[in-house]
Amino acid sequence: MTDWYYAPNIASALRASEPKCGSTTLITIDGPSGSGKTELARKLSFELDNAPVVHMDDLYEGWTHAFEPVMTERIMAWIITPLLSGLPIHHLCYDWAEKKFNDWRTLPSSPFVIIEGVGAGTTALRKYVSQSIWIEADEELLLDRVLQRDGEVIRDEMLIWKSREASYFELHNVKQSAMIHLSGQTHK
Repeated sequence: MTDWYYAPNIASALRASEPKCGSTTLITIDGPSGSGKTELARKLSFELDNAPVVHMDDLYEGWTHAFEPVMTERIMAWIITPLLSGLPIHHLCYDWAEKKFNDWRTLPSSPFVIIEGVGAGTTALRKYVSQSIWIEADEELLLDRVLQRDGEVIRDEMLIWKSREASYFELHNVKQSAMIHLSGQTHK
C-alpha cells in the first residue's frame, strides 16, 4: 500500500480514467474516520485543476442516518442526476451545531468531481465511479486524529460511529472494491 503523500502518479491515473457519470470523471475516496480522506481530496482537487469536492459530512443528517437508503437517495438526487445531465451539483449542507440542513451549496461543472468521506464507496454509486480510492491508517491513530480535529466532546458518538462504519465497510465490500489503495499513515 502506497503512502498517498508520495504517490505522484495518482492524479495521472485519475486523469486517464474514462468518465462514467455523464461527461464527468467521478472519484470517490472512502476509508475509516481519521485516515486522511479530506486532506487527500484537497490535494487531488488541486492537482485536478481545482475539481469540486463533495464532503459526505455535509450530506449526513447527523450521526444516525449516514448509512441508510436516504443517504443514497440524497447522493443520487443532488450529485449523480445533475452530473448525468451536465448540470452543476446543488446540495444541502448539514449544520452539525444546529442539527439541521441549512444552506444550499452549488459546485461548478467540471470534468472531475471528488466525493470524499465514509459512505462514498457504497455499492449503489459504483457504476458511476471512474476511480474509487481506499485510504487507511493504523487503528490507534484514527480516533486520536478525529478527536484532535473535532474535540473530545464527540468521543462517545465517534466510538459508536467506528462500529457502524466498520459494518458499512464490510457490507459494501468497500476496501476490496476500491481501485486504488493508499496509506494515510502520514498525511501532512
